[in-house]
Amino acid sequence: MNTMFDTFFDSAHQKSLITHKKQEKTTGLTKSAVALAIAAATLSMSGGASAAYVETGQIGDKTSWETEEYSKDWGLKAMKASSAYALGYYGQGVRVGVMDSGALLFKHSDLNGDRFHAVHASGVYGSSGLRYPQVATEGQQGAYEKGEAFDITGEWVLGLNDGHGTHVTGTVGANRDGEGMHGVAWGSDIYVGNNGGTDSNNYGPFQDYQYFYTGWKAMVDAGAEVINNSWGTNIRIVDRGTTGSDNGNTGVHLPADNINQSEYEYFYFNKMYGDNPSFVDAAYDAVKGTSVVQIFTTGNRDFANPFYRALYPYFNPEAEQHWIAVAGLQRVTGTDNYALSYTWNEAGDAKWWTVVAPGSVIYSTTVNSTTGEAGWGNSSGTSMSAPHVAGAMGVLMSRYQDMSAIQVRDVMFTTANHLNPDGSVLNGWTAADGVPDVRYGWGIPDLDKGMYGPGQFLGKFEYNMATTPLDVWSNDISQKGLDARQQEDLAWLQAYQANGIAAGGDYELGDDFVVSDGNSDPTDHIIDLADAEKWRQEYYDKRAAAIQAKIDAGLYTATLVKQGAGTLVMTGDNTYAGGTTVEGGTLYGFTESFGDGKVMVNGGQFGVISSYNDSFTLKGELTSTESHKANIEVNAGGTYVISAEESVNVGALTFNDGSMITVGSTRRDVFNDAYLHGITATGSVTADTLTDADKAIITPDYAFFKTDLAISDNTITATFGRNNDVSFASYGNHSNGRAIARAIEASGATPVASRSVSPAALSSGGLYDKLLTATKDEVRNTFNSLGSDMYLNTRNASIVNSMTTTQVIKDQAAGSGNGRKVEMADGSARLWMAGIGSWSEVDYGQSNMDVDFYAALIGVEADIAASTKMGMFFGTGSTKFKGGTHGKVDSNDMHLGLYGITNFAEVASLSYGLMYTHQDADAKRNLVVVNDIGSNSVSADADIAQIFTEAAYLGLNTSSYSIEPHLGFSWMHIKSDDYTETVSDMAFKTKVDDQDLLVTTFGVRGGLPFTVGELPMTVKADIYGMHFAGDNTAEATMYLADSGVANIKGGKLSTMAGAALGVEAQITKSASFGVSYTGAYNSDITSNGVYAKLKIDF
Repeated sequence: MNTMFDTFFDSAHQKSLITHKKQEKTTGLTKSAVALAIAAATLSMSGGASAAYVETGQIGDKTSWETEEYSKDWGLKAMKASSAYALGYYGQGVRVGVMDSGALLFKHSDLNGDRFHAVHASGVYGSSGLRYPQVATEGQQGAYEKGEAFDITGEWVLGLNDGHGTHVTGTVGANRDGEGMHGVAWGSDIYVGNNGGTDSNNYGPFQDYQYFYTGWKAMVDAGAEVINNSWGTNIRIVDRGTTGSDNGNTGVHLPADNINQSEYEYFYFNKMYGDNPSFVDAAYDAVKGTSVVQIFTTGNRDFANPFYRALYPYFNPEAEQHWIAVAGLQRVTGTDNYALSYTWNEAGDAKWWTVVAPGSVIYSTTVNSTTGEAGWGNSSGTSMSAPHVAGAMGVLMSRYQDMSAIQVRDVMFTTANHLNPDGSVLNGWTAADGVPDVRYGWGIPDLDKGMYGPGQFLGKFEYNMATTPLDVWSNDISQKGLDARQQEDLAWLQAYQANGIAAGGDYELGDDFVVSDGNSDPTDHIIDLADAEKWRQEYYDKRAAAIQAKIDAGLYTATLVKQGAGTLVMTGDNTYAGGTTVEGGTLYGFTESFGDGKVMVNGGQFGVISSYNDSFTLKGELTSTESHKANIEVNAGGTYVISAEESVNVGALTFNDGSMITVGSTRRDVFNDAYLHGITATGSVTADTLTDADKAIITPDYAFFKTDLAISDNTITATFGRNNDVSFASYGNHSNGRAIARAIEASGATPVASRSVSPAALSSGGLYDKLLTATKDEVRNTFNSLGSDMYLNTRNASIVNSMTTTQVIKDQAAGSGNGRKVEMADGSARLWMAGIGSWSEVDYGQSNMDVDFYAALIGVEADIAASTKMGMFFGTGSTKFKGGTHGKVDSNDMHLGLYGITNFAEVASLSYGLMYTHQDADAKRNLVVVNDIGSNSVSADADIAQIFTEAAYLGLNTSSYSIEPHLGFSWMHIKSDDYTETVSDMAFKTKVDDQDLLVTTFGVRGGLPFTVGELPMTVKADIYGMHFAGDNTAEATMYLADSGVANIKGGKLSTMAGAALGVEAQITKSASFGVSYTGAYNSDITSNGVYAKLKIDF
């Protein structure tokens, strides 16, 4: 199937409704090109105040998002966050973690709602130490002891935490509610952990591994995809009276101006932790083997390098893909420009994983550390920079939902910018374009450019579009950074190979300063030279091995691998060198968009286009420049797509055995014109070198179009037009399928803007468009799936089961009369219990199922007159509807009712009653739409109310036997919950009609008493028929995404035969026990069941 066509006509991703409520959230994502506004509903504020916030932001209008609340944090403007919001991305569907000094969750109005989560961590400390060793006052150093228990959540604790974490959390994701400010990722779920103290926690080698591993791992287990770590302060030393290169005070801080000084901190960690892992190791261990990314600040001192935790991957290269370091950005006074916060730590040797973000005078949420009062205020530091990056990651992850956080990190790096708003270069930036700077790293996260795909590939980029139907990348993608990294890495490796660890120069051993580590030994920080040499050798070996592994795997050459069912469109002038491989789904692009290497089509579909109308990221019409041409090789299982109504040029185009070729288009009007107006579309591809085109198999077998290919010289020309022999309904195998087909086809003939559906339905998918380009089998399978009557046929099975239960109740009611019962003691009331099991095979329409029904009933009855008794009962049970490939429904049932019987002399009896059954049902099935499968679980609760009466003639009874002709009527009202199922971004709502059903029963029953030993017994039998009138067919209305409404039906209940056979014994003077078989049959249902009953007189 030509999956690349499926989603081009869907508009992309714009959100139609955002709702924030106290402890309640709605963040749905729908796709609509015509959606112009994002509406917000009621926000219940904390502290007793409430206000209705109406969102003014509009899709496609950046300035509409730049409200007063937006402007309170200048960092949003610096990162161009409004560009992302205007495309419908604000962090929704993403979980962002914050490890800090807790946060005033649920009490601060901007941190309230069910987006916010306090992460729980508990365990015991694995070591003894001091949280705040730099504090001189004994007793205030935050001592902890090995074996001491901890049990803490991310909620702010008065007397333990300060306001740092509250401020940081607000920057990441505070509510957009018209009050105060809002976070960068105001749609993300925010998971807050607690560092057990304040921002004075020292991130030198003083913290406990087990505490922080437990906290970080709890966040990972909760689903956090990126974790912000702004907390803490650096190692202090006895004042040396020094200043940094930008005149910052560095005298009391462990120096980090070059790699040798930074290497010392690595040595110091090794010495202090010995053979045990450090708390920074815990940060890596908690995310190792996952795609979770840790964010760390570089530090707030005037040094050229970050401190150890941000620089950790330099010494542990295996952790690099999980790391982001963040330096600080400030506004230049009197201008609109930005600059590095010069007296804070810079990127330095961490530049390959560093960005710079706003951190000076940042407005965010606050808490008064003394009173706990909520508020807003300014704060500064790289602590404020890092949460901007965490929020930016949240926004980007909502944009790229099929990328891992590690991949989104690369997108953020390679789309970061180093320009001021006026277009000038940031002051002090020295690197070439596309290469990270030694001070700024990659630059400022750019949430405008970041919307349009990666800016570079930093190795092999595998994009598995498993759930994303369409993505469009219009950025120019290079590998400039990767080339620079290769040059730098190889230079380092060659120096190491030539000189060994001596390549690192002299060692910093700590003998010219004293660390303020909370103890009286002024020398315990000094590193032995032998240890320094050993530890340098260890990390040099790891760095060398990592570089060699990249060389061996070819990872210094950038490549793209397209996987998954979705469609990717690339329109940039791309220069990555390693080639492109298509393994699944569809890849479309301009001839210059696939870099300098070969395109290998090993699976899925690939096509070159000359223009593209981008309604996904709203760039409009994009046109190829043909600055260079793609070289393409189509292998077995791969398909080359010729774009109709376009003529494109490529370099070499080779087809191998088993390759395929087809024709299609990215434009809806091409298919519509062909189908609705009979216009034949033509497209061509001309290659500089065309090889073995005759080996390609023409595909697919379009449901609605005829295709034709012609090869002339180096040009392949393709045409397709409508197959006039078929319509949508031609592929419906049953009435439901045909009804759905007609509805979808009718919607396709109606212009989108005038379709009579709700805006929500209009924005939920393009079912007509998907089917228009599908194969015969795909269309047929879609109609079979959507038209399945399995759920409706559970109604019929439930009705039969309800009648079985009624038979048990009527049997209990009729337990009087000579010859038909075992005589009991002369009690005037009876307690009875019955267990029912019934197993049915149901075969209606196109679905069949096995149904297992169980019920346990308990009842009580009393004689209220000489000829009348009344009773009531209650019961529970379950029903399992097992439809195999059609789905399944599991129901927990509740039954209750009243019944009675009145005898008229010895001539007739009249039984009557009412019964109510509630089915608490969970239904599961897969829906198929073309090549997409949606696994759905829905609530399918149902209620069955029944009133019944039955008259029996008693005149044939004798003391030796009983024969009773009977005629009965039951009126049943059945209703079920509506349910909504999804496939990809398409929603299918089914509203099930209520049923009113009249069941007529007619038959004859009898009983024959006998004795076994001294045990009185009776054998009983009943043969009857059931006729169904009224609403004897379950019906529903199905809303087909944006493509019409259809009426679907289940099977029709027809006349059934029933039979019962049982035996009852009087086991004591006041108790009897019986077992019976019961069955009901026709051509559609075969039901066999048993029930057992115990009755006690009192």
